[in-house]
Amino acid sequence: MDKTALDALHEDLREALAARLNVRARSFQGAVRRAGRLLPAQARLAAAEMSALEARLAHPKLAARTDPALVVQAADRFRAALAGQRPGARAARDRSFLMAEIGFKLALLIGLGLAFLHWQIGA
Repeated sequence: MDKTALDALHEDLREALAARLNVRARSFQGAVRRAGRLLPAQARLAAAEMSALEARLAHPKLAARTDPALVVQAADRFRAALAGQRPGARAARDRSFLMAEIGFKLALLIGLGLAFLHWQIGA
């Protein structure tokens, strides 16, 4: 596997990561680093394996002994792990938590106001 094919593969995976998790970065490794724990464990392992294989492919003697199919297999595992993530699910979950928090604080405020009025009228 040559450098251009590896760069095209990384670009494709970076775009998939941006589409699924809304993580933007200039490089694939940067996108994986920014995604962090948002990525499933299998995707993180596949990304680490691809990084190690990329370092091996940069060295001429090690590149001759490295099977390029390993990089493709790691990329397929990354795509498969990423396919389970729904686009926009994290943003929807964050919005629902925000609305729940606002509702709870509003209910608490109304309850405290009613308790204060009951205390003032009863006294």
